[in-house]
Amino acid sequence: MKEIVINKGKLKPDEITHVIDKARIVLRNDADEIVLTRFGRVYFLPGGKIEFDETPLDTVKRELKEETNINILLDDREPFLLVKHYLRDYESLDGEIVNRLINTYYFTGFTGKDDIEYFNLTLKERQDDLKGFFIDMEEAVELLKEYNKENPKATYLAIETLKVLEEYNNIKNQ
Repeated sequence: MKEIVINKGKLKPDEITHVIDKARIVLRNDADEIVLTRFGRVYFLPGGKIEFDETPLDTVKRELKEETNINILLDDREPFLLVKHYLRDYESLDGEIVNRLINTYYFTGFTGKDDIEYFNLTLKERQDDLKGFFIDMEEAVELLKEYNKENPKATYLAIETLKVLEEYNNIKNQ
């Protein structure tokens, strides 16, 4: 598995105050479109936080099943990429400022679906109108390049997702 480190704030290991592990997927359909998720004005690949007793693979399956009822066919049971994203002075949901390391495991997979319907969402996800949609890879890259630069979460997720899609395209074109 390849590893990418994003550390614009030049955080050192002893400066990290909060670590989160996540798992996401580059999920494509028959038309070779991928799924992007929109949450507020933030775009990212589907997935979520790894729970205490889960593996990254368990997380990807759970997140997609519980929110979309999509069953996925994974290309591999192992992630193709790990992104270690260091964020200096990141404002957490409770307003606390932390130095965060987010380890995100990325998988690739396929679904026969051509539309996505979200249900079983948290109150916050409903309020921020969580949606998923299929989009052509080139269009996804253009959309991500136009992210909301005033929103730190949009910034870090757009930068990370662009790097993931670049790596995915490199592997796909080999």
